[in-house]
Amino acid sequence: MAHLLTTLRTFRSRQKIRLSWLIMAVVLCGVLGIGGLLALRILRSTAPAEILPGQTLANDIAAAVARGTGVQTSTGAYVPGDRLILFTRLDEAELTRVRTWAIVQLEPFTKRLDAMPSHETLTWVIEYGPPPAEQEVLIVPLHRAESPAAYTYISASPALMAAPKTASTAAPAPPINPPAPVPTAAPVATAPEVAPVMPAVNPAITTVLAPGRVTPLLTSTFEREGQTETLWRSLAGDWVMTNGVYTQRNADGYDFLSLVDLPPQAHYSFETRLRLDRGSMGGGIIYNVPDLTRRNGGQLVDFDESGTFLRWGHYDAAGSYLYDGGIALDPGIGDGQWHTLRVVTHGATSTIWFDEREIAQISNLSVAGHVGLSTSQAQVSFDDVAVLALPEGVVAPPRTVSSPVRTSMVSLIDDFDDGDAKGWQVLNGTWQNLEGTYRQTSTSGADLSSVSLFQGENYTATIRLKRLDGSMGGGLIFNMARRDSKTNSQIVNYTQDGKALQWGHFDEGGNFVFEGSAEVPDGGDDAWHTLVLGIADGKLTIMLDGELIASEVKLTYTSGYVGLLASNSSVAFDDVAFVSKEE
Repeated sequence: MAHLLTTLRTFRSRQKIRLSWLIMAVVLCGVLGIGGLLALRILRSTAPAEILPGQTLANDIAAAVARGTGVQTSTGAYVPGDRLILFTRLDEAELTRVRTWAIVQLEPFTKRLDAMPSHETLTWVIEYGPPPAEQEVLIVPLHRAESPAAYTYISASPALMAAPKTASTAAPAPPINPPAPVPTAAPVATAPEVAPVMPAVNPAITTVLAPGRVTPLLTSTFEREGQTETLWRSLAGDWVMTNGVYTQRNADGYDFLSLVDLPPQAHYSFETRLRLDRGSMGGGIIYNVPDLTRRNGGQLVDFDESGTFLRWGHYDAAGSYLYDGGIALDPGIGDGQWHTLRVVTHGATSTIWFDEREIAQISNLSVAGHVGLSTSQAQVSFDDVAVLALPEGVVAPPRTVSSPVRTSMVSLIDDFDDGDAKGWQVLNGTWQNLEGTYRQTSTSGADLSSVSLFQGENYTATIRLKRLDGSMGGGLIFNMARRDSKTNSQIVNYTQDGKALQWGHFDEGGNFVFEGSAEVPDGGDDAWHTLVLGIADGKLTIMLDGELIASEVKLTYTSGYVGLLASNSSVAFDDVAFVSKEE
């Protein structure tokens, strides 16, 4: 019995021990498991951070820019939800070329920029010129980078940041672009040391307009004193009447304006003769100004680059200048002679004329406003200012032309060695001046064109062209009714992958109407080819590489503007020569 009791006690003791071991084993396994998990988390490498599309885009743009000629440094960064930032150090010394160069660099990336969030912006800081370097800052919404009119420019120049010697009697105004001082700089516009002498006019004002008739509102010949105080309002600058002309004498400043105190007009012609006396930019016309006391909201047509480049743009609500377009003119007003500049406005559109030659048709931001004269960085003289109220749709007759004037340029010669494409208006496609050639770089899309200022009726158009990529479709678009539309125009271009030339026209709806074609040696062989069109008396002659392709081809449209064209191909153009035939 005692043995039995001893056995039972031993069994119970062992049972308790085994249960304790089991509990300890479970606890130990748990500790080891948790420790293992912690060790794995500690030892496991961190997942790589996600590379945002904006970071990739900034790096790609900076890398592409860095490969360009004259670029010393180029970097990029991206701030998610805010902006893409670029910094570049450039050898270029001229401000206007810096801006053109920058926009060209962005063209290959416009689709990717457009895909970015619409509220994000691009800020590009460009240092340029010899030491001490100047800075140009370009700011634009990412989705509008393809539009020059969408850019805001801020310029910093040591010469522009000194305080003026005399206090300005006019309200300081933000300077015109290009260039503009940084916002903290003192205004460069200074008043003359003596009160300006107001120019004299010989006014002819009609307050009640005759329906359906051209009505003179103002004629200023600046011959007599004492009659201008109620008509001309100088907002800034040193405006004086001297020797029968109205001159703004300060060549060191921007946005020097003098406005005419006339009722706002919607359908009118505003004309002036002007002469560049000295300076690095020029002068011109401001129109459709909402308020006589400030430039905000007005539109500007004036000269830049010592009078050789005619540009058009506008002032935004804050008074900052925004560039909308422009064209090189030789010599423009850079020859120191008198020339005539005229703007004919009808509501939503305006037509610009220079020396009785139509230059461009542009859109208006407002349908009516005041008019005046403007200069920037130049001394400019004005004379024979005329404002005419027009019936809707009427073009004012020239006042000084006694014989018919040919509206086409005598010739246009461009080898693109100057590094820019001024004078060419891109209708569609991606066009760049690269390595001394003018290139359309997109391989998708038909009828991609860039149009020159040249227009004529009897002329010869010669180009050299070479396929770079895609199915060869380079050629010419010509006899265009308008520079901003392919409707009512003719074309001759390669087709069938470069193995044929075709000719035809675009009708009023922009539809292509085939007129003929001819087989030719392979134009897609990556070699240069020379295409020559002869247009005379409504008929077309086509020559390719010295061989006659077609002659006596009757044209649907017999005169107009001439441009370059590419379809579904990247094409380089060079040695463009559009020459009128002397009658």
